Amino acid sequence: MNNYYSQSGLYGQCTWFAWGRFYELYGYSPGFTGNSNQCVDQLIAAHPDKFEKSNTPKAGAVFSGVGHNHVGIVIAWDGTNITVQEGNLDGKTNTFQEAKTDW
Repeated sequence: MNNYYSQSGLYGQCTWFAWGRFYELYGYSPGFTGNSNQCVDQLIAAHPDKFEKSNTPKAGAVFSGVGHNHVGIVIAWDGTNITVQEGNLDGKTNTFQEAKTDW
């Protein structure tokens, strides 16, 4: 596993989920290893030719919470409604088995 967050003490965290979901969507590491509010900046630094920072949602984008330490993936945006996938909805670090169901 290349997921930096795939380790005891980080299972179930939003970073663990977002890294894995990004890998499922794109097939490579997003390049982030920091706190969730740092993920977008680290993603752009790792892949400046593929991603840009924007305040407008876009399907497939990674979002980092502004003023809130959280990260997730934008699945859809129709100009009014946004659909996201995110982890750590119970607000806890979990076992691996628990974490797989917490999104």
